[in-house]
Order: sequence, then structure tokens, then C-alpha cells
Amino acid sequence: MMRTGSVVAIAPLLGLALALAACASTPQAQVQRFHQGQPISRGTIAIQPANPAMANSLEFAAQANAVGAELQRQGFTVVGNPAQAQFVATISVETGDRLQAPRRSGLSVGLGGGFSSGNVGIGTSVNVPVGGSQQPGVATSTTLSVAIAQGSGGPAVWEGRSSLETQAGGQSGTALSPILASTLFKDFPGPSGQTVRVPFN
Repeated sequence: MMRTGSVVAIAPLLGLALALAACASTPQAQVQRFHQGQPISRGTIAIQPANPAMANSLEFAAQANAVGAELQRQGFTVVGNPAQAQFVATISVETGDRLQAPRRSGLSVGLGGGFSSGNVGIGTSVNVPVGGSQQPGVATSTTLSVAIAQGSGGPAVWEGRSSLETQAGGQSGTALSPILASTLFKDFPGPSGQTVRVPFN
């Protein structure tokens, strides 16, 4: 079952990213984007939640801040009213748990079961185990999804998802929004219809 992430402190997340950056393997998110291969003009853009009930929540505010910062880096001007914006970005952050294989000592970065579209499932495991375990653990996958449309209710011009998998007890949900947003908009608009690994250190 999917659930929306909760707001947690960003500082531990940054510490985790710095610790992973010191390792030989570069931590990566799994990113998938879709567009028509045509240049995407820049202009004013409003950000709204996929679930309207979240519009006034702290979770959505944090998610929108992360996505808005990346959109501004790409040349968009973020505005508050979708009815007055040239583009509207609809966003969501979802998490889900799954059993994973028994852990090994050390750092493991590899494929996991992040999000799925049709029969395709992708994700990235970022595991920081302490010692080893012969018992299966629970991995938590967090996915940021963004769809950009022309105006409110207009045709979609770009869609993308970025997914990251962490062990139970680690960072997940809204707390990962800055990392997921930065990887999602890396080299915007990015290759269409491809699943790519994007480093985030």
C-alpha cells in the first residue's frame, strides 16, 4: 500500500548523503522522464498537489519548495495561482515498503523495486547496514512524480519520476524531496522514455 511521506528533519538526510558520498560507490536515484522531444519553453509555473486534500499541508509545502527550487534553476518563474500561470506542475511523493534480501556488511547500492509503470519496476537501494543479518529486512521506496501541463487542465508537456529506496528506519517520504527533485530535473528535460541512474552526491 502506498502512503504519503511525513515531514522529518533534513539535517540527518544531509549527513547520510555526505557519508555515502565518501564511499567508493556513488549513490544514485532511478529517474524516468517522458516528453515529445521538442524544446520546452519557459514561463510562469504554479505547483499543485496531485491530491487536493494536501494543498494546505506541511508535507506539500516542503515538496513544493523542493520542486520549485529546481524549476527556478531551469528558468521557470514559480507563481502561486494556477489560473494565472502558463504552466502547472502537479506533484506527489509516495512511499511503499517491501521485503528485501538479508543484509550484508558494508554499503550496498543497487537495483530494487522502486516504482512501477505497467510491467516495469525500477528503484535504487541505498543500504547502510551495521553488521550482517540472515533475516530479510524491509526496504522503503520513495517516489517523487511531477507532471507539467500547459495551463490549468491543459495538455501535458513533460512528466517524470525519481525513485530512491532505503532501509527501514532511514529517511523516506517528504524528507527525500530535495534529493529526488534535484535528480529528476538534472539535465532537464532529459532523455524521454528511458530509465537512467542519476547520482545525487
